[in-house]
Parts: sequence; structure tokens; C-alpha cells
Amino acid sequence: MRFQLLGPVVVRRDDEELPLGPGKQRALLAALLLDRGRVVSTARLTEALWDGDPPSSATSNMRTYASGLRSVLTDRRGPRITSRSPGYVLTLDDDELDTDTFTELSATGYAELAAGQPARAAQAFARALALWLGSAGEDLVRSPYLDQRLAALEEQRLAVTEEWIGARQQLGEHADLVPELRRLTSGHPLRERLWCQLMLSLYHTGDVGGALAAYRRAHEICVEDLGVDPGPELVRLHKAILSRDPVLGGTAPTRFPAPRPALVVESQRTREVPRELPVAAPVFVGRDRELAEVVEDVLAGLARPAPGGSPTVVAVHGRPGAGKSALVLHAAARLAARFPDGQLYVDLRAGGADTITVLGRLLRALGVRDTRVPAGVDEAAARFRSVAADRRLLVVLDNAEDEAQVRPLLAPASQSAVLVTSASKLTALDCTAHLELGVLAPGPAGRLVAELAGLAAASIGRPLVELCGGLPLALRFVAARLALTPYRAPVELARQLLEECAQSDVLVCGDLRVPAGLLTGAGSVDPADPPGPARLTPPHAVDAGRP
Repeated sequence: MRFQLLGPVVVRRDDEELPLGPGKQRALLAALLLDRGRVVSTARLTEALWDGDPPSSATSNMRTYASGLRSVLTDRRGPRITSRSPGYVLTLDDDELDTDTFTELSATGYAELAAGQPARAAQAFARALALWLGSAGEDLVRSPYLDQRLAALEEQRLAVTEEWIGARQQLGEHADLVPELRRLTSGHPLRERLWCQLMLSLYHTGDVGGALAAYRRAHEICVEDLGVDPGPELVRLHKAILSRDPVLGGTAPTRFPAPRPALVVESQRTREVPRELPVAAPVFVGRDRELAEVVEDVLAGLARPAPGGSPTVVAVHGRPGAGKSALVLHAAARLAARFPDGQLYVDLRAGGADTITVLGRLLRALGVRDTRVPAGVDEAAARFRSVAADRRLLVVLDNAEDEAQVRPLLAPASQSAVLVTSASKLTALDCTAHLELGVLAPGPAGRLVAELAGLAAASIGRPLVELCGGLPLALRFVAARLALTPYRAPVELARQLLEECAQSDVLVCGDLRVPAGLLTGAGSVDPADPPGPARLTPPHAVDAGRP
């Protein structure tokens, strides 16, 4: 079967068009196609079929429409539409829906552009656009829900059209493009990139006056319809034309207009923007300077993109338990709004976090179907670069082992950023800002324990804090233990922890697991000291052979 959404809704089996029934039944099919392979609830389908309050018979009507479609959309595999709580699901093969073919060809075009192959890119974009036989779902009985979903398809069509034009402009086809660009700017007068492309093609055909007239028209539309002046790229192109800037000469790509983020996604089934950042630790003290440094390094990198369009990379290194993950997650939370295309998170130390598995996770988060994820590392890394190239992403790579583990996960996206944590400094990563995270000073360390345990800072004994050596992970563990037994004097807890460290390599409190070495590296409490103020002496109760 072949299913068509890019134009009238049509289904063909062996080149024979199938009867899809009345308008509401066709709208039900369109709603299922937009989320094929996923269960669509009856509530969502009701929203798609009826504008406003549905009739009392909506559920029975929908059951009738689904039955009508099921009887038509059946082949040797059985019915394509099945009931599955809480609604219905439509099952398709990878190559049966025209929107999937469109996004696949578009992704090829973007990859060819990134590789400096405008001729191949133009061919791929042309094949993608040739699939459109009209407006998306143009024959449907529309509802606000369907209007919104189908408008997203139209937006992708326009984005690919602009890239197709840009590729052809690189090939010098300006004269052929002028009529098409006049039609497009008339139909979509608020898309500034189309005006930029029209001005550029007019300039290259020798019609400087026409290019300046196009700018005046774009300026009028921006002011009258939006109440704002044209954007900076349109203004810069106008100035370049006025001065006959040499940058506009020849057929090579210019800096006008600046590349826009790609709107094409790998699959319409996954339209959600990934928001994968774990919740940052609510109690966070003593790291204001380091936090500001990470945020400033990212912002500085975005303001001055690295050569070759590489992402901004900030790497934080330090000894285990120093709080690198907590710092990076707080920085990521502050920066998230600057990366509207998604925030991704991977713990590289987690079980099964080999490179191909991580690449598969990232690709699926960005909308790539399982069947489209390459099996090899090199191909998967190339696919990730293609999918992420035109997006503004924030990627957190936690607990990296070395540079080789990180490199395949860096996409060539100048407006993206990558935050990395590791035990050692990743010196071989190019264009990277490095920050070494040390231990907490005694004052902030005491405040951290007090806030986590819900106690007054003055009640936290110095021996208990010094036992942790300024390591936030150890301090959090101690605070958890102190909160469980608040009646125990801190120095008594310190002695008990030392005894436990002598008997076990790992201490456990709830889901916190802390290596004993984190609590004994700075020293231990002298058992001969009386309760009250205590001092730390070199460790003697712990096996020196254990880390």
C-alpha cells in the first residue's frame, strides 16, 4: 500500500485507489497517519474529527468510521487499523507513507549541503518537493487539531523549498529562480529568507533596482503587518547591495542570508522536543564562581563560533565525588532556554553506554526511527551529525572516560553546546574550555550538610565535615545519615562511619552508594578524643591497601 498526505488523502494498493469513505472517516485516517505506529486515544481522535463540542454519538460514530477504514485497509498482513486501549493504532511499513519519504529525501539534501555538494542537495530537495501534489490534506474536513498538525507539514515544505533555492543559487541559477521567488514572496510575504533570496537573485541577474525595490516592499510588509523593522540579515543584505559589496560577487554561497535551523525532522511520529536533563540537586552551595564560569564559557562560545561550525564544548574535570554532575546540570538548567531544539543527556558510565548505543539513543531522541538507526558506529555518527547539524541543541555527556568516547557525539552545529564531565582533563578535545572542579571549602561544606540534614549549621561538627574532605558526594551521604539519626552527636557519627569504612568498601544509605575511600581520604577521628571539638589525625583504622 501507498499512503498519501501531501495533497489529497489517498491510499493505493497495487496502483488502485481505494475508497476511503465520507469526510469524517478520511479525517480519522489522516489523524492516525500523523501518528502512525502509535496508539492514538479516542479523546485525541475526537478532537481531530470535531471542532468544538462533539456530538453525544461521537464514540459510536468513530467506531463506525474505524470499522469502515479497517475493511478497506486490509491486505495479506491483515487489517492495518486495530483497536488498542485507549484508542486505535495504524501500522505501516517504513516506505509506505509519502511524508516519511519526504523527510528522508530532505535529510539527504541537508547532508549533501553540509558536505559542500549543492548539486546533489538540489536534486534531493527537488525529489522531496515533487512528492507534494497539493496542500497537505487539502480534501479533509478540517478541525483546529488537524489544521495545526497539517500546518506543520506545510512549514516543513517551505523550509525545504528555501534550502532547494539556496542550493540552486550556489549553482548560479539565479535567472531561473526569479519567477519562482516572486511567486513565493507573494504567497508568503512574512518569510524574510525568501525576500533575501529574491534580492540576491535579482542582484545577480543585473537588476539592482529590482533588488532594492524588493527590499522596500519587504520593509513595508514588516512595518505594516508586524510593526517591526526587517531582521538583521535582510538589512545587511540591503546594505551590501547598496555598496556593491564584493562578497556578493560570483556564484559561491554568501553570508546572506544566514542559515536557518532546519524544520525537517526524521519522522512525523516524534514531534516532541527532547527535554532529557535530570533535575538538578535542589541544595547547591559554594559553587557560584564555577557555575558562572561554565555559563559564561558557553555564551562566549555561542557568540564566537568555532571554525568549521563546531559546537561550543565546555569540559569539567575533577576527582570522583567533587560534584561535577551537579555543577553541569545547574549550568544546563540556566542555559536550556537558549537551545529551543532540545536538551539531551547521556550518562556515559551507565551500563550499556557503548558508542553505538549512545548514538542510537541520541538519534531516537531527535526523531529517527529505530529502523533508520545505522548499525555501525561511523554511519551512526555521520547520521547524528546530519540530523543535528541545523539544530540548536544542548548535550550533556556525563562521566566521560576519554576524548575518543566524546568525539563521535559532537555534531557540527555552531549554535549548539556540549557540556562534558570527566575524572581527568580531556586535553585532546579541540576548541574546548576546561574547568577543574576542586573540593568545597569548610564553610560551604558545613552549610551543605546542614541544609540537607535540616539542621542548624552550628550543630554540624568539624570532624564530620572534615571526614568528607570537601567532596560534595561524601557530604551528601553524611547529611543523609545524619538526617536518619538526628539525635546522634556529629562526632559520634563520624566515629561510626570510620568503623563502617574499615569493614566495607561501599557505604549505603537509601539509594546513595559511596565508596569508603571518599570518607577516609582526608583523615579520621582519633577515638581517644573526647566528645565535643575534635581534630583529625592520619587514618589508622582503615586498610591502607583499599582506594
